[in-house]
Amino acid sequence: MAKRKKRVPTYKQMAFDTAVRNPERYIDILTVVRDFDGEILNDNILLNMVSALYLEGVVTSSEININENTTISDIKDLVIQVNSSRNADGGFPKGYQSRFWTYMRALCELGFVFARYNQEFRLSKTAKMLIDRDIDEQEAFSIQAMKYNRKSPYRNVSNDFNFFKFILMVLLKLKETNKSLSYEQFIIATFSNDGNVENFLKIIENNKFKDYDTTFEFIKEHYSLTTNYKTTMQDYPDVVRRFFIISGFITIKYSGKKLIQINENKLDYIKEICNIDFNLIDDEKNDENLFFQKFETYTDIFLDLLYKYREQDKIVGDIYTEQLYNIIKDYNITEDIIIKSIEKIGSKTTEIQEFKEIPEPLKLEFFISILIALKYKSQFIIRPNYKADHIGKPYSHAPGNTGDIEVFSKTIYWLIEVTLIRNKTQQLNHETTSVIRHLFSNDEFANRFIKYLSFIAPQVHQDTQEFFDYQIVKSKNDTHDIYIKPYSIREFIDIISNFNILDDMNKYTQKVIEDFRNKLT
Repeated sequence: MAKRKKRVPTYKQMAFDTAVRNPERYIDILTVVRDFDGEILNDNILLNMVSALYLEGVVTSSEININENTTISDIKDLVIQVNSSRNADGGFPKGYQSRFWTYMRALCELGFVFARYNQEFRLSKTAKMLIDRDIDEQEAFSIQAMKYNRKSPYRNVSNDFNFFKFILMVLLKLKETNKSLSYEQFIIATFSNDGNVENFLKIIENNKFKDYDTTFEFIKEHYSLTTNYKTTMQDYPDVVRRFFIISGFITIKYSGKKLIQINENKLDYIKEICNIDFNLIDDEKNDENLFFQKFETYTDIFLDLLYKYREQDKIVGDIYTEQLYNIIKDYNITEDIIIKSIEKIGSKTTEIQEFKEIPEPLKLEFFISILIALKYKSQFIIRPNYKADHIGKPYSHAPGNTGDIEVFSKTIYWLIEVTLIRNKTQQLNHETTSVIRHLFSNDEFANRFIKYLSFIAPQVHQDTQEFFDYQIVKSKNDTHDIYIKPYSIREFIDIISNFNILDDMNKYTQKVIEDFRNKLT
């Protein structure tokens, strides 16, 4: 294919592709495409990769039905047909090939992967560590964000600076005078041409951005604008904000207006990571291979800093239980409110505006933790293992080899694993063995405690239930005192609202054992 002729670069609004609004989805995407690391991205391999994304439920279409017996070969023709009208993009031909690029562009911009048509597909060290859970999403995205540059082989723009570092320096400056960045001001920042912090601070000091309309008028007057109101004011800044949140850099606070603040739990980490001197030379901004290699060269430097602050994260994690009770008090949360909030996960509405910014899977962990705190109060110590900001709002899942929520007293250890995964294969393959491994290998609670495990999902597939039933039988055979039950979200809410949830797990476990004995006889 002939090399594309680039348009003359211009200054543009900061943006990532809006096809993948939630950065958490990139983890599943990376997990699927890992099997193709080292393959040449020709049409056949690209068809297999896109088909695999459909097969694993990462990408969906009403025209492509997947069941437990479906294979990549079964859906290839449908994948071609469904994506036939997609225009060529990013050097990839029209069709499913450009569909692949839709899911790779931001990952390429952030140095997670190298993906060019008819060239070798490569995953970065950071991507592989994220897939293997050697680092979590907050760690991975914060590392790659600090290497990011607006001008790159993947963005033909005149803006030539790191937008993440620019915003962090703005927030640090505002913090010195106890100020925050309003969301309208943040949108203005996405139009910065050069990332000059002082100049931007003068703009927001000398102008009032009281709402979206006045902000949009200011943008039309002062910047080159090529997109419509919704794209400019909502779509582009929304995706960028999500990248900031998953990186653990910011928190969103509502005080009449939506305000962006630095995450004080990561303050020292942010200051130090901003001081790492990472810059691209012109050749690296124009050549995809050199760009990827430069990112890889600096990975170990960023990892060293990350490991340094891991211990600090563990210390901060001990206060999350206290923060749960503070959040309940500050927002007047009742059982009724939190149950309605859980039921609305996945919809565009929320009972508590303050929590609107939390990604949906994390929101489920957070709300289940609050429900348990409301239900049992001081009866148990509740330790959610997600990473949270200084307010207590989560921004990243529990690190690898750690359960989602741990609840314990002097006699019991109760592990709770929650997921929003509906796809049967993904649920069985990604959400089962790790939690069992953690339950059995947790030396902190070995022997001294009766152990309980609740698995919670929108629906529990039969294969998943049979997996946990097998673990029940195996645990009794190994003389472990363990009680396990998988729950749908609706069932868990009903049981914990009306009955003793530990008794329910006990009864279910006993029934599985009894059924197994009956089958043997």
